[in-house]
Amino acid sequence: MKKFLSKVWNIIRHPRGIFLICFYALFALTVAGTVLLLIFVPEKNALHYILYALSAIELGYFAYTVIVLVVPKIKACAIQLLQRHSFTDNILKSYGFRTLAFAAAGFIVNIAYAVLLTVVGIVARSVWNITIAVFYFVLIVLKGIVFFCDRKYKENTAKQIKIYRACGYMLNLLTVALAGIVILINKADMSYEYAELMIYFVAVYTFCKIISSIVQFFKARKQDILIVQTIRNINLVSAIYSVFVLQVSMIQAFGDGNDPLSNSIAGGVVALLILLVSIYMIVKSHSAEKQISKKE
Repeated sequence: MKKFLSKVWNIIRHPRGIFLICFYALFALTVAGTVLLLIFVPEKNALHYILYALSAIELGYFAYTVIVLVVPKIKACAIQLLQRHSFTDNILKSYGFRTLAFAAAGFIVNIAYAVLLTVVGIVARSVWNITIAVFYFVLIVLKGIVFFCDRKYKENTAKQIKIYRACGYMLNLLTVALAGIVILINKADMSYEYAELMIYFVAVYTFCKIISSIVQFFKARKQDILIVQTIRNINLVSAIYSVFVLQVSMIQAFGDGNDPLSNSIAGGVVALLILLVSIYMIVKSHSAEKQISKKE
């Protein structure tokens, strides 16, 4: 009995041949039966719910078969295609190169976003938007310096360590700037309310951004390339700041307007997290210098 169940389970996990054809036929019949039942018997009964349940289960398994059978083939074809060109091949094989390539693309998007915030701030006379834009521009400048130094000091580890430490100090100063932003928000009541459903899109984007940044932050720690780690750290700080911006905007959208206490707590937590990232970078840079001195 166990062997039989094991065999059935293996067939389900690795669908092939006749079983797959039979399943697709059954799935098509179930969907067709459900549609016909809805057309000719609009009053819902037990049969409706049985067909709904079967359709849902079969749809889930259909998606599984596509993922198991089709996706790997598409992935293999895509990899073969990308490996034909040196640039895309480097993206596939080198984590450091991939990080810098995507960071460069993100760099352009960040500039466009910061410019948009500035324009909106000027047109709407919103100090809030201009303040956010200034913070992002500082991070953009930091990224720009990192890109420039990567090209200039690619083989110079000592210089890379100094750049890494300098970025840590700059992030440290940003915590002071963030404290100023919180004070301005509370004193001037200058938060900004997103139009209609835009707040939900911003929330989803921020949620994805913070998760991605945290994952990449820990991945970058395993790499020996300090420039890559610097880019990931700046991205993490940008994501943390985005959470603060979202929090202020959500209070404005769903609360009773400006909430100084919540803004102060959120601002304090964000400033602390950015401070921890900056301290981590400074301490790590000194540790890296000591390791180089020992090797020499």
